[in-house]
Amino acid sequence: MPESETKRGAHHALAEGLACLDVGEHREPLVARSIAAIAETHAQAIIISSEALEGLFRNRQNTMVFFNRVQELNLQPKLILFPRNQPQWINSSYASTVKSFRRSDSFESCAFGFAQSPDARFWRWIELAETHGAELIARPFSKETLRRGVIPEFLQSIGITSSQFRDRGVRRNEAVGPFTVSVAREVLRSIGKEMTWLQAKRCKVELAQYLHENRLTDSGYCGLSTALARHVEEELRSDNDVFARQVWGNSWADVFAADVTQEFRPNDFEMRRPDWFVARRFRRAISKMKNFAHQTLLDPALAVDAPWNDVAHRSGLVSREYIENYSRCGV
Repeated sequence: MPESETKRGAHHALAEGLACLDVGEHREPLVARSIAAIAETHAQAIIISSEALEGLFRNRQNTMVFFNRVQELNLQPKLILFPRNQPQWINSSYASTVKSFRRSDSFESCAFGFAQSPDARFWRWIELAETHGAELIARPFSKETLRRGVIPEFLQSIGITSSQFRDRGVRRNEAVGPFTVSVAREVLRSIGKEMTWLQAKRCKVELAQYLHENRLTDSGYCGLSTALARHVEEELRSDNDVFARQVWGNSWADVFAADVTQEFRPNDFEMRRPDWFVARRFRRAISKMKNFAHQTLLDPALAVDAPWNDVAHRSGLVSREYIENYSRCGV
């Protein structure tokens, strides 16, 4: 496992560096150390774990550069993918991006848009693996997987017995709840523009701390209704079946039997208004965080105009700066 910039082991800087994106001077030494360690290690396998790869692989140039760099390091790439039934995936992804101050649209708008997006279709990973000579290892991220524990499932997928490790059943990334999501969304709407990466990160940390100190930390966000979940599943049914039959030799409904029959009741504050007591605490939290957010926007150190500080750039979207950096890499 290469060195990481976070306590939880995410290799975002390394993933961006291998794709030749501008990671910023403050992260360049980390990327250089990680690549040097990969080149020198005698380990049989190297794990690079980063959600940033999903965004990076949306772009053909990013993808080509990444796999070229992997090949230069004499590595045989394997893509480990945990597909999830899309309604549950949308629900989790929405809560995560909103709490991170990276989106402020309604859940329904997000869900309908995502169902129409190529990103919601898993067959693209089959094409990507075939194009770049990578082995695709796909494991369903289902309710059954959650019950057994995703960590043992991941370790098994790369040929490691989970009994060798302690804390293998611990789930460290718990989802937030409707209070957290609604506060972050209202604050970002009040600003009326996107934040930089550093601004959003500062607000995310402050909100989590405020909620913890005031015993307002919540979990279990749900923007889905049962009807919306079934609509999304129907939109993606044929694509899902093509992927599932090719990868697992079974229909999507059979693989995700408990997921496609799950019923939902939304608790998003835009769909279910909170009672007067929660509403009062909600208004206080919004007021506090609005003041903090506007002060954050005034800090020039957080407003640095650089690709590594741009949320869209770090999500894999190409900019002019990327093209220039791409040329400097000589790839």
